[in-house]
Amino acid sequence: MRDFHALAVRYRGGMLLVFAAMMFGLSNIHGSREQLHERSRELVVRLPLVFQIAMAAGDKYLAANLSGFRILVSETYRMGPDELQVQAQLQRDVSWFNPAHEDNYYIAAAILSVPELMPAAQYILRRAADARPNDWQPLFYLGFNKYFFEKDPIGGAQVLLEAVPRMRDEAESWTMQNLAARWIERGYSAGDAAQLVGRMADNASPGRFKRYLNHRAQRLRDLAALQALTQRYREIHGQPLTDLNQLVAAGLIERIPPDPFNRGYALDEHGEPVFASRR
Repeated sequence: MRDFHALAVRYRGGMLLVFAAMMFGLSNIHGSREQLHERSRELVVRLPLVFQIAMAAGDKYLAANLSGFRILVSETYRMGPDELQVQAQLQRDVSWFNPAHEDNYYIAAAILSVPELMPAAQYILRRAADARPNDWQPLFYLGFNKYFFEKDPIGGAQVLLEAVPRMRDEAESWTMQNLAARWIERGYSAGDAAQLVGRMADNASPGRFKRYLNHRAQRLRDLAALQALTQRYREIHGQPLTDLNQLVAAGLIERIPPDPFNRGYALDEHGEPVFASRR
């Protein structure tokens, strides 16, 4: 009797897998017929989560792999906006079933990089980062998207710094921290950025990289001082600066501080001090 029950369970599981394969084939056939005169459509069907679980005999990891296979064999260069939306939802489903799915977060980072698909990419990358505590790459992609696509340098820098403890290679860790420091400079005022980069320097191991971070923090402090003196000059003289040396001529500062990176300081179009390279 026990053997018969086990056989019945295996039979039901096998039938569910066959049914899943049939549904997958029918969905592709439907898509190819619908657009045969133009091109083959890649993704036109996304089943609700409960049906995907049922078709995988209750195995959420198998359900993730079935949807992941559909994504892997699709040719995204032929997809239209509607199909890409289906792909984004399928990838969210894979992440829901198995957030640690490596191929899924790689594809999300590579493909879902347009504004309307970015929320799905960020959802997948955040879940992958949480599910893979020793993997720094989901956090790098997440931070990259925050900086470049969501225009959030502060959020991007915070995510990069979250990835640093996961890195085992010292040179890679330095590169990540350096990138975070640059984004901090773009997201915070010079004074606040100086404090944050200074704390990064305090936590760094003695050596060249610690000195490098200290140099970045110092030039930020000098820039903040120049910006404060520029405001003071405007209050006294009622007009903006046209040359930084006017601060020296007005007796507000003894000399323009040297830039540790030898790039110097300049004025932007509003007469505000900036790094010369930023201008």
